[in-house]
Amino acid sequence: MKLEARQFLQQRQELQLSLFQQQSLQILQMPSIELEQYIIQEAENNPYLEIEFKDNEKEPIPAFGDPDLSSTDTIAHEDISSNDIIQHENTEIDSVEQSEDITEDNEETFELLEEYYDRTKNLKDLSLNTDESEWLEEQFENIRSRETLKNHLIKQLQIEINDPQEVQIGESIIASIDSRGYFVGNMEEISKEFGVEIETVEKVLKKIQRFDPSGVGARNAKECLLIQIEQQYPDNTLLKRLIEEYFDELTHRQIPKIARGLKIEPCKVEELINLLKTLNLFPGHLFPDEPNNIRPDVIVKFNEDDELEIEIYDKYLPEIKYIEPIKKEQIKTLPKEEKEQIKKYKESAIRLIKCLELRNSTLYKVAKEIAILQEEFMRKGVEYLKPLTYKTIADRINIHESTISRCIAGKYMSTPQGIFEFRYFFSGGIKTNEGENEKSSRTVQSIIKRIIDEEDKTKPLSDQQIAELIQQKEGIKIARRTISKYREEMKIPNAFERKVYTK
Repeated sequence: MKLEARQFLQQRQELQLSLFQQQSLQILQMPSIELEQYIIQEAENNPYLEIEFKDNEKEPIPAFGDPDLSSTDTIAHEDISSNDIIQHENTEIDSVEQSEDITEDNEETFELLEEYYDRTKNLKDLSLNTDESEWLEEQFENIRSRETLKNHLIKQLQIEINDPQEVQIGESIIASIDSRGYFVGNMEEISKEFGVEIETVEKVLKKIQRFDPSGVGARNAKECLLIQIEQQYPDNTLLKRLIEEYFDELTHRQIPKIARGLKIEPCKVEELINLLKTLNLFPGHLFPDEPNNIRPDVIVKFNEDDELEIEIYDKYLPEIKYIEPIKKEQIKTLPKEEKEQIKKYKESAIRLIKCLELRNSTLYKVAKEIAILQEEFMRKGVEYLKPLTYKTIADRINIHESTISRCIAGKYMSTPQGIFEFRYFFSGGIKTNEGENEKSSRTVQSIIKRIIDEEDKTKPLSDQQIAELIQQKEGIKIARRTISKYREEMKIPNAFERKVYTK
C-alpha cells in the first residue's frame, strides 16, 4: 500500500464556544479573591474600564427572594441568558465527595502521634468559624505584620549568639526548619559548608532548640516532646521515661503495657498523658507561613422577621465601570488599525461587565436554593443537614449540573452556623427506618461524634454498639463497617484506644 500526503475536504459538526461563553465559564469558577485580581488586571489592560474600590460601609442586604437584588438584577440583557452558556456544556461533573488535601508525612510515627493528639482533644467545629464578625476581623487584619517562624528564630539567634560563625551556622539551620518547627536539614552538609566539625553544628542546634517556641528545632516528634519536657517538667522522670522507653506503645495507647513497664497504675499513665496534652507536637504551627485568606462569597442569615436573607459578598471587589476615554469625533480621524483596536477594547469591556453580572446572578440562584433546602441546618445545626446533589439544584433553577460544579468551586458561604465551603452542603444520604426520609452522611457523622462524646470513657462503645444505638434512637439502619468508615474519617480512634483508665 502506497503512503502519500494529500489534501481533502471533510464536513463535520463540532462544538465551539464564543468568547463570551468561554469568559463566563472562567469567571464563574473564580472565588472572590481570585476574581478581584482578575478584574484589576483587566482594568489595567483596557482603557475603557475603570475600577473604584468600595469603602468599608456595608450596603443593605437584599431581602430573601427580593427581585430588586442590587448585585444581580442587572442581568436583563435580551441577547444573553444563562441558558446561552449552559446548553453547550458537556464537561464532566466534579465529584461531590472530595476529601480535603492533607499534608502527608513520610514517617508513620508522625502520623500516628498527630492522630493521637487529634483524637484525645475535642474535635474542632466542622465550620471554619462560628462567629462571622470575629472571622472577618481575623481575616482582614494587616496580614503583612504577622511574624513568620523563621523571622522569629533569626531575631533570637542574633540576641543569644555572639560568635559570627555560629550565627551563620544558625541561619543555615533555621533555613532548614520546616513549617512544623522540625529541623529537616543535613548536619554533615552544614559542617562541610562552613568547614567545621559536626559537633559544632550540633552545639548550635542545641542552642536553637532552647529558643521560643518550645520544641523548635527537633528532628522528630520524640525529640520535640523531650525538649519540652526538659523545659517545662524537668523533675518529672516518669514523663521523660514514657517518651524515651514507651514512645511506640504510647502512639497505640497500649496503657496496660506501659503501666507494667513503669510499674505504676494505668490511671497514673493517664495522668502522664494528660500532661503530654499540654505540650505542642508541632510548635511551628504557631507561625503559619501563609495566612488563611479564605473569604465568604455569599452571606446567609435571618432578618428581624426570621426570614432568610442572601447577600453576594462583593464588599472587597472593586466596582467596575465602562468609560469613554476617547471621543467619537476623535476616533473617526484615527487609522483603521487603531479603530479596530478600540473596537476590541469596547467589546472586551462590555463582555467583562456582562460576565460579572451573569456570575453574580448564577451564584445568587444557587446559594438561594441551597439556603431553602438546608433551612433546618441554618437554624439548628449540622445534625439537620439534608442529603443534596448537584442534580437537585440544577433541576430547580434549570441549568446544567456542570454549571453548578463550576459555580461552587472554591467558594464559601457564611451561615448562622459558621462559614462552610459550598461543597459541604452536598452529600449522599442514608435511609431511615420509615424509608421516606433520608439523613445526610454528614448528619450521621455528627450523630456518631455526639454519641462517642457522651459515652462512658471507661467502657467505650464498639462500632456495632454505636450502630445499634443509632438505629434505636435515630431510626437509621447503618452497618458496622459504615460506622468504622465515618469514625476513621473524623480521626476518632476505636473503642480500645478510647478507653480511659481510672482509679
